[in-house]
Amino acid sequence: MSKGAVLALVAVFLLLVAAQSDGAQGPGAAPEYRTVLGIDSRLAVWIAAQLHLMFAAFVLAVPMFALFIEFVGWRAAKRDAAEARRNDWLAHEMARLLPAAYSLTAITGALLGFLLFTAYPRFMAYMTGIFGPTFVVYPLFFVAETLCLYFWYYGWDRMQGERKWLHLLLGLLLNIFGTIVMFIADAWATFMMTPGGVDQQGALVSLYDAVWNPGWMPLNIHRLVANITFGALLCSAYAAYRFLMATSAQERALYDWMGYTGNLIALFTMLFLPFAGYYFGFELFAYSATYGVTLMGGVLSWLFIIQAIVIAVLFIGAAYYSWLGLLRIPGSEAQQRWSPVFNVALICGFIVWATPHTMAASMEESTGGFHPILGALGVMAPKMIAVTLVLVVLYSSYLLYRRAGREPTVLWHRKGTMIQWSLVGVTALVITALGVYGYFAPAEVRIKTSIWQIIVLMIGIVATFVLDLFLMRGAKTLAQVRWGTLPRRGHYVLIMLAFVIVWLMALMGYARSGVRLNWHVFGIMQDTSAGAGLPSLGEVAVIITVITFIFFALLALAFAIAGLAKAPNSQHDGGHLPDAVTQGGQP
Repeated sequence: MSKGAVLALVAVFLLLVAAQSDGAQGPGAAPEYRTVLGIDSRLAVWIAAQLHLMFAAFVLAVPMFALFIEFVGWRAAKRDAAEARRNDWLAHEMARLLPAAYSLTAITGALLGFLLFTAYPRFMAYMTGIFGPTFVVYPLFFVAETLCLYFWYYGWDRMQGERKWLHLLLGLLLNIFGTIVMFIADAWATFMMTPGGVDQQGALVSLYDAVWNPGWMPLNIHRLVANITFGALLCSAYAAYRFLMATSAQERALYDWMGYTGNLIALFTMLFLPFAGYYFGFELFAYSATYGVTLMGGVLSWLFIIQAIVIAVLFIGAAYYSWLGLLRIPGSEAQQRWSPVFNVALICGFIVWATPHTMAASMEESTGGFHPILGALGVMAPKMIAVTLVLVVLYSSYLLYRRAGREPTVLWHRKGTMIQWSLVGVTALVITALGVYGYFAPAEVRIKTSIWQIIVLMIGIVATFVLDLFLMRGAKTLAQVRWGTLPRRGHYVLIMLAFVIVWLMALMGYARSGVRLNWHVFGIMQDTSAGAGLPSLGEVAVIITVITFIFFALLALAFAIAGLAKAPNSQHDGGHLPDAVTQGGQP
């Protein structure tokens, strides 16, 4: 897809917005609905919206960590030219996936706009009346993001050496414009859930309050973190595929390193993801208690049990890949022996997290009391303990990996190591104590203890990691990391994790939209269409599975196009790979 085609799609979207803006006078008595080619309008919008969000998440996240890796390589150029080449190659290899994926983002976005304005004219006219100025600003930033992306990617080889700073500046602008585009779209989505800036009749009072509604910033933070996890795991899956198809040891080494880096980025952001989700949930519950009942005790409660199981697969899979990575490092047996212990801890933590308060499968069972044991694990206090300790275990796995094949040389390393692991233990004990106290405390105190658990975890991570940086400074390398030797099952795990994160993103996208029940805009504009209401959980599972397969089919097409885009004379071409990764164990 050419740049001109992408911009043409944006122009079509602008025309659609302009065509509808004349009739935006308010929510009206009852919204009007149309069918699109006789198909279920809600289903068509659902699929188009979810596909667009997935591609948008991918093209937003990848430039963020690709730019960071490129910057690290640029800073290392004077110290180690080989390291600089490898980092630049890795950043470019990740950026290679963007142009085709960006075109698919524009296509699915234009399709979504067409379906919304055609099938829901009164609703979209109302939204245009509320957010009219942002509907004009949004495409401008989208065009700016598009131009930065193509100049950043296609100008990579030309902007080397003394002009590298200009290339990094383009990457920075790309990320700024992309984030602004996401923030604007989030204002539309969260206004439907937590409308602000309007009176009781739904008429606009303040555009600022409509944009900065109660759910806007929590969703911005949650999506920003989730998108990075999402993009990193998809890049890891691409690297795993290239590893499995590689024909040389050098290619296998580089793509093994790429997969490891993507998984490391995903693991790091996953440490913050549950808390970003809780923050968004707290704001929803504060806005309306209906959301809390619907999500945790109503029609969507079983969905969150499924979510807990899927997230458990995601976390345990990412941790399992990390533990397999120890096999790359000779002499790491001391670290490998902790893997079974950590695995049991993760499984126990997720068992608590997935335990419902009660298992009501019928009306008769719903009138009974809580289980004498499981009922105690079904409330939020023990779940907060479980998920926070799971994150402590994941972080501890990373600390062990940093030690594998390396020996500290500082004189105080024994005392420092003892202090470091003591701090990890104290962090876990304080988190547990706060959770137990919150279990017996009133609801308002319990919420505060949950916040303190997060703060304690962050303090523990920062303190021990800073200490680890000093401990491992100048560490002696006992064994080089043998990149390219990871068992093939590790790369199959990376591909599986990509499917899991896509399916999970589709599931939670449905939860965020479905929690409004029969409202287009909660409390202001009701959904009176024939498709109003929630589908069964089985139907939801089928639809999001279909969405997942469609997304991967389109993503495979984008990856295939990226593979055809290699320039034979480029320094980033597969025939001119940089030196294989051999140093240090850490990217």
